[in-house]
Amino acid sequence: MTTPIERIIIRHLSGSKANQIEQLPVGDSREFTIGRDPASKIAFDPVGDSVVSRKHALIRIMGEGDNISFKLSDAGSSNGTFLNGERVNGEVELLPEDTIELGAKGPKFTFDVQPRPANFAARTKVIGVSDTAATRVIKTAEAAASTAVNAAATGASTAAGPNADGGAPKKVGIGHETVQRLIGEERGKANRTVTGAIAAVVAFFVLGGAALYWAQHRELERRDAEDKLAQTETDERLSRIPGDVNLKIGMKPREIYDKFAKATVQVGMMWRLYDKQTGRPIQHKTVDYKGRRYPAYVQLPNNLGVVRWLTLEDDHITNLMVGGGGTGSGFVISEQGYILTNKHVAAGWQVAYGAEGGRDGILYDYIVVASGKKRKAKIKEPKLIDLYDSAYADVFHWIPESGGYIFKTDDPTTALAGNTPDPNSNNKASFVGRNEVLEVKFHGSRLGVNASLVRTSADADAALVKIDSPQTLTKVDMAPNAAVEIGENITVLGYPAVSVENFVLRQTEERGRIRSQLEKITEATVTEGIVSKTASGVKSTEGGTFASDMGDVYQLSVVATGSGNSGGPVFNSSGKVIGLFTYSRNVGDTKATMAVPIKYGAELTQAQRE
Repeated sequence: MTTPIERIIIRHLSGSKANQIEQLPVGDSREFTIGRDPASKIAFDPVGDSVVSRKHALIRIMGEGDNISFKLSDAGSSNGTFLNGERVNGEVELLPEDTIELGAKGPKFTFDVQPRPANFAARTKVIGVSDTAATRVIKTAEAAASTAVNAAATGASTAAGPNADGGAPKKVGIGHETVQRLIGEERGKANRTVTGAIAAVVAFFVLGGAALYWAQHRELERRDAEDKLAQTETDERLSRIPGDVNLKIGMKPREIYDKFAKATVQVGMMWRLYDKQTGRPIQHKTVDYKGRRYPAYVQLPNNLGVVRWLTLEDDHITNLMVGGGGTGSGFVISEQGYILTNKHVAAGWQVAYGAEGGRDGILYDYIVVASGKKRKAKIKEPKLIDLYDSAYADVFHWIPESGGYIFKTDDPTTALAGNTPDPNSNNKASFVGRNEVLEVKFHGSRLGVNASLVRTSADADAALVKIDSPQTLTKVDMAPNAAVEIGENITVLGYPAVSVENFVLRQTEERGRIRSQLEKITEATVTEGIVSKTASGVKSTEGGTFASDMGDVYQLSVVATGSGNSGGPVFNSSGKVIGLFTYSRNVGDTKATMAVPIKYGAELTQAQRE
């Protein structure tokens, strides 16, 4: 039976992601892109891994089942792709435990799969052949001894030959002792030869190692001298640059990341809405309509508009809880644990609820029941509506904290005394929002810290939260009075959900038992851009009253972020925070992002007016 491959395992050996492990689910994917493009399946740091091209290499899955294989190819990179030290030309086979290098001396990582099929083995490793010099020396010594014996025998035969005068041969023999002596002498020569050969080999390696060491030492000294010379030349050139030019260059995104990533936090939250009178949770009724379930809405009488069908009951467990949850970003502004984020992150009940539960809904007419009479309500035929239609803008922009009407669960009549819609009085029920969960995680940390809501801004999407920390925290510097110009460089930090996630396999021991656990690493993402446009809130001048459709915001060119980055710090080139990253808007395929000026966040830290 074939074991399907569930994931690709990438173990980073060098580069900005060194010692990290990525697990890439295979699923239906057949291609895994590699590069500095944030959309790559295996993405690298745009700044720290500069030798990597935006689209550097590609891993393809070929075949199925027992015939599955992996191919590696270069995607036209500037510095090339290397497999086990060899440059990749065309498409080559990729096996478990192979090492991939992106550019000469670029980031390295190993490739593997889990679970690994039995027929998908790692590449065979080649072992060097042992040196046979000593064997040859010993055989030479044995040959020398054999030659000596043969020579002795030959000499004896010659000595026993005829005399010069033709007389009988003279018996001149070699005794046993003489032969033994000759063999001993040749063996001694052979031993000396072996000893000399071994000494020569040892001397070769000693002298060769010493020579190699000194060569490397001289090369390191040469490189160090070149680096010092280059640094001196760079310092001299920089010293000739006017101070105002240095100020305009400012901090690079990598420098801002290194300095302030620790002060940028991920905020996790979950909130619910409750009826202030009864303390019960508010729910949004859903109904079945032509085979689908939709949220329900009520058309009020007397031109009071359309509202959500809110109720305190849920007998069939089909209604929607009014509330929200998710993650955002924030940043530390004081060493004592005060953190700024967006209001829609820390207090979701104070901002527009939008089309939670779906943009489509079912609209019912409110049933008027005469005072003192009891009769069964007759519900008219409902109709399907689209909340994105401008006719329902008031429903779309409903703020939960502003209250509303509570209806019965069976028919659209009000359920609470005094809650009947009345155009002449504000008799809606009062609601209160509450955070069920509000915690922050710091860059590189495994554990979350509970937080509490301190204040929210009445003028902008900003909120102040507080954590209790026994250590002094790294904080950012705010610039509430800084002039923000169109076209100036900005850097955004945060935790967008679209970013690549890194994991680490940890082993923990508790009560003598070792447990392996795969944990996600909380890491901030850095994004670079410019201020594209500035817009102000309501402003009165001699020419009239002006306002933007997004309020007092900065429009940014940063579009690589998204959900989860809300509340993150926006830095100027001096490394000062000038805004809180907030909402984005889409028109077709075009996206624009906004930032709230930091002055609204700074105001939340002033309990007293100056």
